[in-house]
Amino acid sequence: MSIVDVSIMADKAWKASERRMARDVGTERIPVTGVDRHGADFADGIACYQLKVRRAIPGWLWDWLDGIQGTGQRQGKAGVLVLKHPGQKDTDALVVLSWADWVDLHGVPEREGEGQ
Repeated sequence: MSIVDVSIMADKAWKASERRMARDVGTERIPVTGVDRHGADFADGIACYQLKVRRAIPGWLWDWLDGIQGTGQRQGKAGVLVLKHPGQKDTDALVVLSWADWVDLHGVPEREGEGQ
């Protein structure tokens, strides 16, 4: 298999992920224009989303998220991990939660013609 074949397969995988996750929150993937590298992959009424699919995400992040998710589940709540650097403003901290918890909190808007 050539390098070109691998990149074509990878392209389809990340686009499929964007489409699938966009539908989870009741919207559609925004096609890449080539103009805005930092633009949204999809957006809804409350957020603009940029999906990054990576082979390597630090193990400690998953460990901490698993821990707080377990605590949250035992209490019937979402587990939310908040990350910041020492001395960083609290308002610039990152919030990490599972996609399933996000979709549960966010809710999925009804599409036109559904639920009527």
